[in-house]
Amino acid sequence: MLIAITFNLISERDTILPAHLGRAHYAETLQRLGAASPALAVQIHDGDGPKPLTCSGLIGARVRQDGSQIEAGRSYAVRVTGLTRTVSETLAGIMLDNPPESLTLAHHTFRVERAECDASANPWTGRIAYDELAAHYLVSADNFARMVPLHFASPVTFKSQSMNIPIPLPNLVFGSLVDRWNAFSPVAISPEMRRFGEALVAISRYRLVSKAIAHSDGSLRIGGVGHVTYRSLSGDRYWLGVMQMLGDFAFYSGVGALTTVGFGQTRRAAIQARTANKE
Repeated sequence: MLIAITFNLISERDTILPAHLGRAHYAETLQRLGAASPALAVQIHDGDGPKPLTCSGLIGARVRQDGSQIEAGRSYAVRVTGLTRTVSETLAGIMLDNPPESLTLAHHTFRVERAECDASANPWTGRIAYDELAAHYLVSADNFARMVPLHFASPVTFKSQSMNIPIPLPNLVFGSLVDRWNAFSPVAISPEMRRFGEALVAISRYRLVSKAIAHSDGSLRIGGVGHVTYRSLSGDRYWLGVMQMLGDFAFYSGVGALTTVGFGQTRRAAIQARTANKE
């Protein structure tokens, strides 16, 4: 099962916090998971490969040169997703069935105004089963569009051959997604999707800006924020279905590196109609 939950937060006082709070949110989430299931928290923290959850930074904060400006009474949010049944059910239990009264990020306590997991009320939330998502794209007889428009709401970056690549190239995006899908889903798909992304998926439109975020070791990590539309050059029914399915999966899994600490928050974007040039 996949799940995406948001907390709406209120600060009781003005303060300045670090500019990026993704790592603080991840630490808070692990602590709460550990209180409910110590073995699960250890498994997530110590496990190799993709992590079965993502955590956003603080959404809505005004970032200045000296950090995030937090104002008393103003609403902020954080978002967490689960990528396995165990993690998703545990998150639902501690965040929806019995939501906390407060969250602490970088030693600052926010009051939890509400927890949400209803896509009709908040488009950054929701839940779905892997087999339901797979059945729609891999079993149905629908003809799928060749384009997948994605909105990278937080910096997206990749590790490739010992380098950080802050550009969401098709092979990196769909390679990242197929690796996560096969790590956690009971429905396996061909790992050749990475090669398909490299050879037969093009970028048709994009609007990206680079953003630098300080990492825990003091270095800066650069990522791209904005919109990219990916277009398949092939009309093959299977690969189009996989590409569209992974476009939906990105909403829960995030894209690229460092998704547990706020990077790579992603969802589908609307396809903008082309505007004809007028003479």
